[in-house]
Amino acid sequence: MNNLGSFIIKHHFVILFILLEVISILLLARSQNFHRNRLVNTTNDAVGKVYEWSSEVGNYFRLNTANKQLAEENALLRKQLSVVYDTTSCTYDILNGDTLYEYIPAQVVNNSTTQANNYIIINKGAADGITRDMSVMSTEGIVGVVIDVSRHYASIMSLLHSKSVVGVRIKESQELASLKWETNNYRYGMVEDIPTHIVLKQGDTILTSSHSYIFPEDLMVGTVEEFYPTAVDALNRAKIRFATDFATLRHVYVINDLHKPELDSLKARFQ
Repeated sequence: MNNLGSFIIKHHFVILFILLEVISILLLARSQNFHRNRLVNTTNDAVGKVYEWSSEVGNYFRLNTANKQLAEENALLRKQLSVVYDTTSCTYDILNGDTLYEYIPAQVVNNSTTQANNYIIINKGAADGITRDMSVMSTEGIVGVVIDVSRHYASIMSLLHSKSVVGVRIKESQELASLKWETNNYRYGMVEDIPTHIVLKQGDTILTSSHSYIFPEDLMVGTVEEFYPTAVDALNRAKIRFATDFATLRHVYVINDLHKPELDSLKARFQ
């Protein structure tokens, strides 16, 4: 004990410096979503691994719910889709009309829902074929868009972000609108630019539209909670309940549009 005390006294400046550095980094990462994501995706995969271990501990106690959810999803896929499963890559190739999509399953290792700009970190990255601008969905509905990728992890800008804008379609009328997050509540979003002749009622379904170059068409977005008609010649708005419960989000699918490079090449000719 005397030797330990002498060592601490002799090197107390160095020990204090290291302790303050560690505390500063932890506080910065916890308080700023941007810094937390940059730490994980550009400088330190080890931080992502820590998030993953922590997530796995929590998931252990939710196995029954997760297994039930996955079983229901598999039953729905078998009923509605023609699926080719590749056991070597653990991906689903699903032919939807003329567009081929690859669905890459991933686990959420970190997620925020209470900030003005919320992000999600998943345990798949460049080594798994993930790239920027890929869309992400859960078993219930859409989740967000990949914005940053490291070798083994990726950051997603969720729908709960001030800059998130998604092209959507009202299922009942086929009219187009846009989705934003302006409610500060992880369960609700706002659909804007609704034509004046359209009147929505509670429970009406909102889907992704064909005008969205990020998300495939007809993915579930949410259902109408409240409708806000505005003055004459002004577009209407509606509050919707997200299909995805971001607070309990554990598993997602990253969507790879295999025809996207061809579409991007065509769009570039008109820019």
